Amino acid sequence: MTYLPPEQRPHLEHPLPPVGPPQQYYVPGSQDQGQYPGPQPPGMRRRRRHPQAQLERFTWMDLATVLTYFVVMMVGVVGLLAPLFVSPDVLRDNLDVAGFVLNFVSYVICVVMVVLSLKKELWKSFKTFLWYPWAKFPSVPGAWFVCIMLTAFLVSLFAASQGIGPKDITQSENQQAANSMMNAVAFFPMLLMVVVMGPLVEEYLFRHLLIGKLSGVLSRRLPRVARVLNPWVLMVIAAVAFCGLHFIGSGEVPTLITGTPYLLMGISFGTGYLLSGKSIGFSYSMHAFSNLMALIVGYALGTDLLGWGPVGA
Repeated sequence: MTYLPPEQRPHLEHPLPPVGPPQQYYVPGSQDQGQYPGPQPPGMRRRRRHPQAQLERFTWMDLATVLTYFVVMMVGVVGLLAPLFVSPDVLRDNLDVAGFVLNFVSYVICVVMVVLSLKKELWKSFKTFLWYPWAKFPSVPGAWFVCIMLTAFLVSLFAASQGIGPKDITQSENQQAANSMMNAVAFFPMLLMVVVMGPLVEEYLFRHLLIGKLSGVLSRRLPRVARVLNPWVLMVIAAVAFCGLHFIGSGEVPTLITGTPYLLMGISFGTGYLLSGKSIGFSYSMHAFSNLMALIVGYALGTDLLGWGPVGA
């Protein structure tokens, strides 16, 4: 019987590819982070994998940024230097303007540290919008709208269970301070602080570090712990911490009514962060859009929209 090489056998459904350099393509389900090298099977469509942020371990710059945030925002060191950039008359006669200036300077310092810490990762993370843009761009306002409706429903439900009428629902002290600032400060300076700077700092702390980098460190160093504290569990923890942050400064204890808006926002931003491949650019866009809508409604109507105010101040 005559032996025929495999490439000459007519009964083969898929003959072997010709000898030469293999084509590059992605095999769905592959564990490889990049493209899987190999021959291109007939009829297989070339695909690009959705980008996943390859976050490294914690760096000294991360530590320096966190310490800077704690010293500047929590301890309030900027307040000690207030006379250098705010006149004593303003500090004495207009507390809202003075509070805005102090917060603005504090966020400028923190933003500089965040940008230096993220470096190219910040700009790379916005490339996530190149994948499935038909879903990602609408999901930013869509997530905000869903959270608005869910917040209104839950807050009304909790208030009714406690015998509190719609007009008697109280806001957190943080939210009251933000509303008071909007009455004393022009729109554009508030836009820079609560839409541009505030969300970037908070997304870096609560999504990039607490979810992204921490999950990576746990998976490499403590795989057993990582099975329990997986990224979705860390997302919930980060949302609770995000909620608590907005009550620490005033010493107020969050309730079901005052804490629900912040908790839902934290869950929404964390979910977007994970579904977008740990993209801080995507969660930042969600956070900034939420604050922008609250700011527009606050200045246009002179009221807060369902308790969903800007959370960057």
